[in-house]
Amino acid sequence: MISNNIKKIIFISLIIFMNLSLSYAEQGRRTPSRDGVLTAGPYYNPASKSYFELLKVPKITDLTRWRHLKIHAGEKFLKKTQGQLATVKNLATHQFIIRHFSAPQPFWIGLEYVCKTRQLKWVDDSYLTQASFSAWAIKWHRIPSYGCHNVLHVSYTRDTPTKASQWQAVNSEKRYDYFLVEYPTGKE
Repeated sequence: MISNNIKKIIFISLIIFMNLSLSYAEQGRRTPSRDGVLTAGPYYNPASKSYFELLKVPKITDLTRWRHLKIHAGEKFLKKTQGQLATVKNLATHQFIIRHFSAPQPFWIGLEYVCKTRQLKWVDDSYLTQASFSAWAIKWHRIPSYGCHNVLHVSYTRDTPTKASQWQAVNSEKRYDYFLVEYPTGKE
C-alpha cells in the first residue's frame, strides 16, 4: 500500500509536470492558432527592449485592414505597456522576428509609405530613411508600377524569390488577419 506522503509527492509531481509541459508547448508556438484564441508570444527581444506577439483575427473582414489592426494593437497591453504594430529598426530585431514568428500568410507591421510626401513612417512617428535598416523584398522596387494614391502599408511576407521573410508594401485596402504587436517596455 502506498503511503499518503508518497501519494502527495506523486500528485504534486504530476501537477508540476503537466504545467511544465503546457509551458514548453506554448513557448514553442510560432504561429497563432487558427481560431485566433492562442497567440505566438509574447517573446522578449533584448535588441529593442520590447516584447513581440503575433496575433490572428479569427476571420478576414474589413477590420483586418492595416489601419484597423493598428488601432487594435493599441488596445493591447502587456506589463502596463500599450501595444503598437511592430517597428523593426535594426537587423537584430528582424532576425528575432524571423526566428520567433511565422504565419501561413503575410502579417502586418507598423510601417506605412505616405505617397504624397514619399516617406516611410513608423507607427511611433519616426521615419525610415535611406540610412535606416530595411528588409525589403525585391518587389518593393516596383512600387511605381502599382501606383500610389494615398498610403501603402507594409507586411512581412514569404512571397519572395528566396522564400525568406521580407517586407512588402501593399495597397491600403489589402486585408491580412495576422499582425505583429510590439510592447516597448524598455526592460524585460
